[in-house]
Amino acid sequence: MPSPEARVVRSLKRHLLANGLRRSRVLHLLVDAHPSYVHSPFARELEPMTRLTLEGARPDILCSVAQPEGILVAGIEVKASDRDWVKGLGQAHRYRAGVHHAYLALPTSPSDVHRSALSMARDTGVGILALDAQQWVEVAPPADPTPLPRAVSQASAILEGVPVARSLQLNHPLNYLAATFLAAHLAPSQSLLTALAQQWSDLGSEGARRHAATGASTLGLLDLDGRPTLEGQAVADLLDALQFKPTARYEKRKRLLEAHEAFAAVARFVLIRQPAVRLIHRTLADRGGELTLPKLAVEAGREDPALATALFLADPSGELKPGLRGPDFNPSTVFKLKQNLWHAGLLATKAHGSSGKKATVYRPEEDLWALPRGV
Repeated sequence: MPSPEARVVRSLKRHLLANGLRRSRVLHLLVDAHPSYVHSPFARELEPMTRLTLEGARPDILCSVAQPEGILVAGIEVKASDRDWVKGLGQAHRYRAGVHHAYLALPTSPSDVHRSALSMARDTGVGILALDAQQWVEVAPPADPTPLPRAVSQASAILEGVPVARSLQLNHPLNYLAATFLAAHLAPSQSLLTALAQQWSDLGSEGARRHAATGASTLGLLDLDGRPTLEGQAVADLLDALQFKPTARYEKRKRLLEAHEAFAAVARFVLIRQPAVRLIHRTLADRGGELTLPKLAVEAGREDPALATALFLADPSGELKPGLRGPDFNPSTVFKLKQNLWHAGLLATKAHGSSGKKATVYRPEEDLWALPRGV
């Protein structure tokens, strides 16, 4: 005879995969490898199973859910009888700190859920799921997690995006790729700056070589010690496979996409991971694929004010609003970042001829930012 809990878990799993949780899609779902489940006649239906332990407790179901706040993780304690609600709420509350939402699932009609259970659920922040005919319904919502995932994601995007938006000092992505490649092939006693001086003649000054190393670090390719990160090592391996030779004379006056298409693809892989670049791409894609810079800045500010302000304004304490003039814009963005995106093939338009000079001569109303066709 299968355990009663196994039947309930099977029913709840079927419902979650078909209908989601809190009206949102379930991305992944695991069932606890409790012996009563592993040796149940339903074992194949309950797979994948593993030993789930959170804060010393074992939820019966763990799932990730796509919600507007982001990807949330829910832990669900399952009981075969509503008489076990006190124990179930206690168990769910124990691992609430390890998930965004903790639930107790009871195979009883919503109207039969004990009032004391609803009151205790509110006090502990645990949600309650009940079985209404063949459908599971939420009769008590779980408490929102602290901090809210959307707020954390926004803070992370600002932390990751602002340095790229305001710190890139070289206008060609091959410089950052070369620094990453050389860092992965350093001799034991050799420094990255020395390797750049010896093998990457495009950067003729120590300051430019430092900008290449700093930019590679800002892009997440080098760590604080100048060694390749996991992503940086993957980039170096890609360049190896493409037979990149730092001592070769690569054509850098032409667009990288046209001169060395494969290297441009690697540069796109690096750049599109940056929140600032994704904000530019998303804003353009949602608004027809092209905008002049003043309109792009204002529209990006509607979506992410903090990141857009740091990205576009020379004075990050300013306000994104119509009528911005040349001196209002961040010169690193309108020239260096835009030129990197054009070389990589993420923008169809290069830096405007009036950018990269005195801010007073820059004409942002003529500076068109456009995605490549078909993007």
